[in-house]
Amino acid sequence: MSIQPQGAGSEKPWPEGAIEDWQQGASYGWIEDKYGRANTTVVKLIRRAKEMGTKRIVEASKRRGGRLTLTGRKPLSYGHHSIGIRLNKYREIDHDFTYQKMGDLISVNRLTVKKMEMGIHDFTIRELQTLATVMNTTIEELMSPFTR
Repeated sequence: MSIQPQGAGSEKPWPEGAIEDWQQGASYGWIEDKYGRANTTVVKLIRRAKEMGTKRIVEASKRRGGRLTLTGRKPLSYGHHSIGIRLNKYREIDHDFTYQKMGDLISVNRLTVKKMEMGIHDFTIRELQTLATVMNTTIEELMSPFTR
């Protein structure tokens, strides 16, 4: 988890609180952790706020915290993690595909494939359908919990 920025820590609910925290210098990663939202959701919210003229109150040089590396992030949910494990097995063990080759098969870039495998990508229905088709399974099977 990122360090809480000085002055951030809004009591307002999502999304107003997230924008207020961002104005006070909070990083996207810190906002993700606080509100339990995906990175893409936070990025879209802040982008819209910027388009509407919202500015940071705290100078960038005074902020603390920062973006987490991919390896420092936790899966979004158990379902996302399950899909990632199955995708990694399919890509690496069953077919020896590179991230790029797998991305070409499912029409996403290689970084998205890596994020999918780590459970930190927020899937669209179309992506789930494409994955299920390519892997010759169902969406339910992709997301099902592992049994011992």
